[in-house]
Amino acid sequence: MKITFPAYIFLAVLFNFISIGSAQTMTREEFLAQLKAAHPLFEKEELSAEIEENHRQSLTGDQDWNFNSSAIFSHEEPAVAIFGPERTDAFSLSGGVDRLFWRTGGFLSTSLTLNRVDLKVDPNLGIPDSYYQNQFSVSYAHPLLQNKAGFLNRLRYNLKQFDIDFAGIEALENQEEFLAESAAKFLEWVYLHEQNKIILERLKLSEEALVNARKKREANLIDEVDLLRAEDAVAIAKQNLVLSESRFKGLQAELAVLTQNNSLYELEPEYDLYKFEVLPSLEEIISDLKQKSRLIAAINTRIGQLEYSRLGFEETMEPSLSLLAQFNVKKADEGFGDALGLDKPDFIGGLQFSVPLGRRTAKYNISKTDLQIRQLEMQKEEITLSLVAALTSLYIQITDMENILELNMDQIESAKSKTVEELKLYNRGRSDLTFVIQSQDGEQNAKLNYAVNALTYHQLYLRYQALTDALLK
Repeated sequence: MKITFPAYIFLAVLFNFISIGSAQTMTREEFLAQLKAAHPLFEKEELSAEIEENHRQSLTGDQDWNFNSSAIFSHEEPAVAIFGPERTDAFSLSGGVDRLFWRTGGFLSTSLTLNRVDLKVDPNLGIPDSYYQNQFSVSYAHPLLQNKAGFLNRLRYNLKQFDIDFAGIEALENQEEFLAESAAKFLEWVYLHEQNKIILERLKLSEEALVNARKKREANLIDEVDLLRAEDAVAIAKQNLVLSESRFKGLQAELAVLTQNNSLYELEPEYDLYKFEVLPSLEEIISDLKQKSRLIAAINTRIGQLEYSRLGFEETMEPSLSLLAQFNVKKADEGFGDALGLDKPDFIGGLQFSVPLGRRTAKYNISKTDLQIRQLEMQKEEITLSLVAALTSLYIQITDMENILELNMDQIESAKSKTVEELKLYNRGRSDLTFVIQSQDGEQNAKLNYAVNALTYHQLYLRYQALTDALLK
């Protein structure tokens, strides 16, 4: 059975409506959610803070118990042995543990030393030719001024928390920047889908006009040139549709790769391109931006780090005063077992004080830190001004674009009315087909212009969302 041209148009349009009705769609939120779940950038960025956290925890090793040991042999022959031994051979084994306590800043050290000494002496002196000497020692140093409560011991560990916070902020900012770029591609996909529908509608009108032109030509109601014009309009519409569909499919493939979701090839974007967004007042937006902007928070983090580092330099300005205590217990005997009795104690206690008289290192470090803080505060003001300026510009453009879109809607209605009137004149034989085609082209261009401006509007709104950190909480 041969399908007539009008029937072909009817089936094509019917199939298009059925496809639209049954097509599965993807919203922008679903697209971004899949992107966050599948793209390696997000896990890569999250590892930054985790790496810094592991570095921070590695610093806690300063509190570990440290074990040390040694084995030493010595041989000594004095140049002149008048009252002492002619030769001394000694073998010493020692071992101990020590630890730094961050909460107090104190340092504890313990050791056990086992010695055997062999002597070559005159037997008439009554000195044994060999003996054992063992000793156990405990010493503790506690800061009273500088590094009180272990502040300097914990300084690097505490400063590292600022690096962790900064890495987290930077990771979120990089993730949101990528989301904004990807969301912009999704918007372009939405626009191309809308463009396809507009061009397809134009093609349908051109094909209907071609059918009518053929009928009129067969009835000798129009010249051959009108038929050629109608055929040319169909050819141009088909060419535009192929180009638009090619761009649509190409971008669709890119989004499918980014989300690692091959089913996206079968989906259509679900997004109201002509919807107006509701914005708070500009004053409210600016106030919220100054309080919550990640870029400002990043600068504040670095300022906080420098301020805490300054406390460390101030701490080094304090004199060093430490309480020292050492307890030893020892014994020497000819028998190893007897030498383990350790019944000879002694104790040492006192204070150790030191202070650099000029303190120039600490003073210049403090001065440098103050300058760095001032520099960051100026940078924060600079960034704040740039953000407010950009946000103000976006706000004005978004609100003005709403007015432009309303004018576009009026333009479309006017173009539609003009097409209707041109078609009436042409059907009455009072006008040329050229004016009908021009009017239909004008109607299509008005719709495409409306779609382009709507795309621009939502691109501006997307930049506003990225600027106010609304894409990624």
